[in-house]
Amino acid sequence: MKLVLDNLTYHDCPVELREKVTFAPEQRQGMLKALHHSGGVSEAVILQTCNRLEFYLYARKDCDCRALLGELLASQGAEAAGVWARRSRQTTGMDVARHLFEVAAGLDSQMVGENQILAQVKAAYTDSLESHMSRLIFHRLFHHAFRAGKAVRTQTDINCGAVSIGLAAVELARDKVNLRHARALVIGAGENAELVVRYLTKAGLANLVIANRDVEKARAMARRFGTAKGIGLPEIVGQLRDVDLIVSSTGATEPVLTYDNSAWHLSGRTKPLLIIDIAVPRDVDPTMTRFDFVTLYNIDDLNEQIGANRDRRNREVPKARAIVEEFVGVFSQWYESLDLVPVIARLTQAGLDLARSEARRYAGDFGDGNGEKLQAFAESLIKKMLHGPISIIKDGAGEPTVEQLQAVDLINRMFLSQDKGGQ
Repeated sequence: MKLVLDNLTYHDCPVELREKVTFAPEQRQGMLKALHHSGGVSEAVILQTCNRLEFYLYARKDCDCRALLGELLASQGAEAAGVWARRSRQTTGMDVARHLFEVAAGLDSQMVGENQILAQVKAAYTDSLESHMSRLIFHRLFHHAFRAGKAVRTQTDINCGAVSIGLAAVELARDKVNLRHARALVIGAGENAELVVRYLTKAGLANLVIANRDVEKARAMARRFGTAKGIGLPEIVGQLRDVDLIVSSTGATEPVLTYDNSAWHLSGRTKPLLIIDIAVPRDVDPTMTRFDFVTLYNIDDLNEQIGANRDRRNREVPKARAIVEEFVGVFSQWYESLDLVPVIARLTQAGLDLARSEARRYAGDFGDGNGEKLQAFAESLIKKMLHGPISIIKDGAGEPTVEQLQAVDLINRMFLSQDKGGQ
């Protein structure tokens, strides 16, 4: 059997092509079933994110995995098959484990060290389990990936600090405002604005209003997050007396907040107002800082912090890769221990060594001249005891079954002391 990875990723496939090979959960479940019925693949996991489509396979050595996956993608449409044929790459052996562990650790992400990918790998593995396509090999492979991902994040600073605009805005807000007792206004309902709303909600924001030119879009986003209220852009200035935080991210070509349109509504206000403008062009006119109580940050202010955080993460990459290599080594040792012929030889030799040792130990109790007979008896007894386990391992021809591999794994752990540290 062989470990195989066929994939396409953001490294060499742009988004306009990746989106043509994006599949719904039920389609991926169908693909797993098709792989199960193919006869050539014993185990499979399909990992799909916005940046990658990856097929992890444990397949027969004579299985043409590229051809098999090509047919599978063709069943989803000619466009998908074409992109896959031109852009997909294949990896085999321990490089598959290394790649998976790096993915789980966030080392292969556009945003180095990001946390979401580990949950996505776990979800892909769960989907495989539900389709009965992860057994002995992938149980061990993916649990090592989970542990590698966790170890990298706990033993390095690979995920320190925000390296996205939305998260950086919320981290800044959290440093300046007590979010649990604050009222916030998010202006905009696009991708960045939605990320800000999500992060603010996770941070425990007490009160949130979402404003957008399309009020229905604002209300729809508010419903998704439950505790928010949606309003239109003309209603923004009416919120200025009460809010403690404003984060703005619209596609407007002119500022939506200026000194002139805000002065009457902010007259008499003294409590601090933090405004974070992450739009380009800017949503908030710099004249807003004429109010003594207003503190204004723009995207350049955040980019400086993001750059520092990104440099810090990148400095942690060598340390993270060293941790990944440790996990690759442990998995590789276990994987190689499943080779049937060496296991039979080691098991037989271990049994005979034990028989001879015990025969020598008790030879004196059986009188002179009986040592060789005692050793022959002990060796014969061991051989008879090992006949059953060895027969199970040797049973059949060709590729080993999952049951045989499980027997080898159990024998290794019970009798040959293999991979004790990897449990």
